[in-house]
Amino acid sequence: MQTEKANSGGARLIAPSAPVLAPYPVDMSKQGKHKADYPTTIAQEALVHWEHYLASGDAAYARAFLARAQWLVEHEARTGERAGGWPISLPHTALPAGGAGRQCLSALTQGIGLSVLIRAYQLTSDRAFLEAAQRVVHTFELDILDGGVSTPVGNEGVFFEEIAIYPAAHMLNGFIFALFGLYDYLKLTGDTRLEKLIQSSLATLHKLLDEFDSGSWTYFDLGQRHLSCSARLAEQSTLLAALATCSDCVDCAARAARWEQYRHKLIPRLRYVLSRGSSFVGNTIWSKLQKRLFPQTQVPDKLRVCIPVPAFPVMGGVLTFLDKVASVTTDIWQREYLTQHIGPDPRGYVIHRFGSRRMTPLYFPFAWLYVLAGIRKLVSLLRGGAGYHVILAQDGVFTGAFAAIAAKLTGRRVVCIDHGDLSLLIERNSALFRAERLREVVTKPWPWPIRLAARRLLALYWPSRLLMARVAARFVDHYLIPGVSDDGVDALCERLGVRPSSITRFTNMIEIERHIIPNAETRIAVREKNGIAADALVIAIVCRLSAEKGLEIALEAIKQAISTLAVSVGNMHQGGVRVIIAGDGPLRQQLEKHIAALNLREVCILWGEAPVDEVITVLGISDIFLYTSWRGAGYPLAILEAMASGCAVVASTEPIANAYLLTEGRGIAVPPGDVAQTSAALVRLLSNREGCHQMGQLARSYVAQYHSPAVFRRTLQRATHWAALDELCRGAIHCALGRESTIHEGAMNCAPTHCAIDVGRDDETC
Repeated sequence: MQTEKANSGGARLIAPSAPVLAPYPVDMSKQGKHKADYPTTIAQEALVHWEHYLASGDAAYARAFLARAQWLVEHEARTGERAGGWPISLPHTALPAGGAGRQCLSALTQGIGLSVLIRAYQLTSDRAFLEAAQRVVHTFELDILDGGVSTPVGNEGVFFEEIAIYPAAHMLNGFIFALFGLYDYLKLTGDTRLEKLIQSSLATLHKLLDEFDSGSWTYFDLGQRHLSCSARLAEQSTLLAALATCSDCVDCAARAARWEQYRHKLIPRLRYVLSRGSSFVGNTIWSKLQKRLFPQTQVPDKLRVCIPVPAFPVMGGVLTFLDKVASVTTDIWQREYLTQHIGPDPRGYVIHRFGSRRMTPLYFPFAWLYVLAGIRKLVSLLRGGAGYHVILAQDGVFTGAFAAIAAKLTGRRVVCIDHGDLSLLIERNSALFRAERLREVVTKPWPWPIRLAARRLLALYWPSRLLMARVAARFVDHYLIPGVSDDGVDALCERLGVRPSSITRFTNMIEIERHIIPNAETRIAVREKNGIAADALVIAIVCRLSAEKGLEIALEAIKQAISTLAVSVGNMHQGGVRVIIAGDGPLRQQLEKHIAALNLREVCILWGEAPVDEVITVLGISDIFLYTSWRGAGYPLAILEAMASGCAVVASTEPIANAYLLTEGRGIAVPPGDVAQTSAALVRLLSNREGCHQMGQLARSYVAQYHSPAVFRRTLQRATHWAALDELCRGAIHCALGRESTIHEGAMNCAPTHCAIDVGRDDETC
């Protein structure tokens, strides 16, 4: 039986007949004051009053608790259709110059506030508290870009951000406070969807815990890797121990005990003091020099982004990729390009050139000159007032190395998008790549002394690649790598020293609207224009004509497939099979000879070099797309474009991401270099035109959902964009925070000090 007591906060206090009210996992009265806005202070004080109420049973503490809970309800700001919370103001130290005054949510504030609302509902049965709690919980399900506090980590991980802006800082304390709130809500509601979110976040925590541990101390955050002060370390160990109790985690308990020992051992404390002191002096001096030597512009409506790339603009996948980057960031970025080689048509781009013609990242010792020239030019641009906010390097080896060094010298954020250069350091790919480069040298029509010298220089090129990859790994802030996590690149990055929290796997973007599937009349007209029968089955191959594309495999498989079909169904059908090979490269003449040797001259059309619009035309009149490369990385754009055009795809499983793309009936994946299986896949499709069409439709739908411009834009924003809450909810937030902030609780008035979260400092006062 429950008895009701009146309280001056408006809600009815229901005193339970059994001790069902739970204490908070940590003693908030012993926690250091958080540098947060008013809502955090209110929520923290509420939990202190809650503990006093549970300990003493004094209704005055309950009234004080409910008054603060009621304040949280009244001052909740709606950040989305079903989301709400308590935004905090960001000081100048949390953003680049000119970014102060913005507001964002905090997982710490949301978590503590949620725990308060759950207890207030248990105490009063007032649904206003439960409804507010439901809106707060929704912010943990939302990405920061959508008005939430969550950021994705890895393929399925999630981290709750103490300061919900991008780039994410990954602070441990706010994450754990968020989990306490979610556990409270889960115990009350038993929401299975929330349980999955909690389990995903715990898996993420275990993946990242090693990064918080330096071996003798802890880091306050993973973004800038500030060492925790002594009080912050004590709080981290306390919170982790409490989380171990909530989640029954032995590993968390052991880690918490080890961290607690750090504070009491002489050597770890001495290391901390020395490291902290040297860092403080060095950072203070260097930051003043950076501000004087490399002036930073105010944060405008558009970020200034410099994109270093070996050659630009030149035909190929990198140019296509960068044009896609431009298309989704036009309204938020101001882009400039830095390159060693300017292509034939630079119109419409702002391009800065560095180095000379011989400074190429492809040969030793010129690759070293390429790096030095790149550093010099980028530093010179920033010294001259270029004012870049982000450096977006376009490979993870030589370009990544010089961009990262220059960015660190000048105090800029550097993000590296790797287009397969890192994958070439993986053992299975490295051997193939070395053999390919060696074959290129020995087949050159050079005198033997020059060939011998070239081979010796090539032997020195490989350690140079590895060294520069390690340099880039040391200084790059974040890596954007296309593909899936089990392709070996993540393991390589770990060996190079790249932290898991610094890697984002992303899907390449396809503008599905551009890949218009022509109607029957248009399709027939284009085919006839190019000498192809209206009812022919067309196989398209779009690639650079080079050794790694496995074109000999493709031709052998096509020859076998045609022979098999001719034997099994007579003359197949009236239109026959035609093959379009679009692209150019060093193997053009060799390819022509191979086509002649296989008697495929009447079947194959060598289309030649094709810009993007022509590629779309080729794919639009094709039924099947064939990809036989034995070396690749990420999500090959050629395959994605073919899927977007509704082609049935037969592709090798190199890179491994192809196997994921083509599952569930979206295509057929075959082992690289396997002529028999490739031929069998072609026979299957060529003998079933309707099945071929259905496969293409499934592929197109998949690309439209998972490889859209919106998905790609969000990836870039997470890695580079200093973003707080969306402008759409900014007015509501200002309105909520501008209300009267007096707490009515009779004689128990309080006036918490207004302060702000500071991510740029973590001194002994914390």
